[in-house]
Amino acid sequence: MKVKIKAVFFDIDGTFFDHCRGCVLPESLKAVKQLKQNGFKVALCSGRPKEMAEQLGVLQMFEWDGYIGGAGTSIYDETGKLIHESYFTEEQCQQLFDLGKQYQVCIHSHGKYDFMTMPINDYSLKVFQDFHFRAAAVREWRHEPLTSLSAYERKDYDWSPFEAVEGLELQHPCDTCVDFLQTDVNKATGIRILMKHWGFAPNEYMAFGDSQNDKEMLQEAACGIAMGSGSEMLKSYADRVIGTASEPTIYQTLKEMDMIQD
Repeated sequence: MKVKIKAVFFDIDGTFFDHCRGCVLPESLKAVKQLKQNGFKVALCSGRPKEMAEQLGVLQMFEWDGYIGGAGTSIYDETGKLIHESYFTEEQCQQLFDLGKQYQVCIHSHGKYDFMTMPINDYSLKVFQDFHFRAAAVREWRHEPLTSLSAYERKDYDWSPFEAVEGLELQHPCDTCVDFLQTDVNKATGIRILMKHWGFAPNEYMAFGDSQNDKEMLQEAACGIAMGSGSEMLKSYADRVIGTASEPTIYQTLKEMDMIQD
């Protein structure tokens, strides 16, 4: 029996937001507006913590039905209210910050406030410019709960000491950045929580993504769609591969599937 799609989730970077042009395509914005008018729930699901999505401006351009940040760690409803949050353990944080200090690696952290353990260097500067991030205050960890952790170093850096931290997985959104993710938390687990909040079955959704942290989200979706610019690994898990974020392929795909109209 074919699953009825009731919600559509979009990754931000390289999917909904085109970094080549530095904007959301008008056609993509038109598509999400039409989806909502046609009765679908529409939400963003990103590795970005909520404040970093706000820095990019994508949360403010549309009345989203929800937001999933930190690749599944923080889930917000249609009013922007936080309905669920997952934190790194105290031990995981301590080990990562100790390793950062030992190897002189900048750790970028998010909780109630975001901070960096070292000033911006050439590696972090490139990531910040490419992804339109703002620099955070430089300070040490004060043992507050944290939902998102990243680090910046040169291309082909040996991250093996960090990989030894139990309960964490390392993913690379670009050559000079690594995200530390909890092994039992991902975009799909976040979507399950939001789908339950809406009263829908866990897989009654379509998802668009382009990077490694979109894998589970596409796997569990009734229809998982990978962007053409995405990794070959991700494409192998997708039901469909479309064009890049620089093209109006999100709009075209939804139109072809009769989910929106001209």
